[in-house]
Amino acid sequence: MGERESDRPVDDAGEQGSQAEPRMPLRPPSLDEDDLPPPPRPPLTDETKPPVVRPIPTPGVVRIARTFWILSFVLGGAAVFIAFLGRDGIVDELTERLGRLAPGYDADEIASLVDVVYWSSIAGVGLIITIEAVLLGSLMNRRGGARWLQLIVLFLHAGAALVGSAFLAIGDRALLVAALLMAGFALCVVAWGLCLAPAASRWFRMRDEAQRAALD
Repeated sequence: MGERESDRPVDDAGEQGSQAEPRMPLRPPSLDEDDLPPPPRPPLTDETKPPVVRPIPTPGVVRIARTFWILSFVLGGAAVFIAFLGRDGIVDELTERLGRLAPGYDADEIASLVDVVYWSSIAGVGLIITIEAVLLGSLMNRRGGARWLQLIVLFLHAGAALVGSAFLAIGDRALLVAALLMAGFALCVVAWGLCLAPAASRWFRMRDEAQRAALD
């Protein structure tokens, strides 16, 4: 029986399998271009600050001229306001004067003429101030051509100041009203002259130029 056990067939496959070398892991497949991950998306917002157009600084002579014009408006408005407050005294004085100058008119006609003269004088000064304020806005926007329109308005301003001094500077505040009207006209003349300075003329010609600067 011992011989039969020694003659039992041996499993060669099992022995070969136990003695076989371990297998190496498979290499990863090569990556093709189609298999590459997509690039990252660009940001939806751009943090780069765009340039801005910074206006050219206003010359000193133009700023002084603007101040003189504004003071002129204030003085003219003050003269009109004082004349409005003293309307009764001015109307009485104008009625007396016109009655002496036109003795053939009756009281109603003289009263109508006084109202026309009084309100026309006030409206003339107010209209001149309004026109000059509009032209001043054009000048500050570097429209140099408005200077020549201002020159025409200066002649009209002189006429309005003379008429106002004749028909509004009456009564107890006559000297004050006349001084305010004449001082306002003088300031307008000086302001217009300052706008003819070389620095102001260069500033008016630089209307389309600007300094580019990044946002802070």
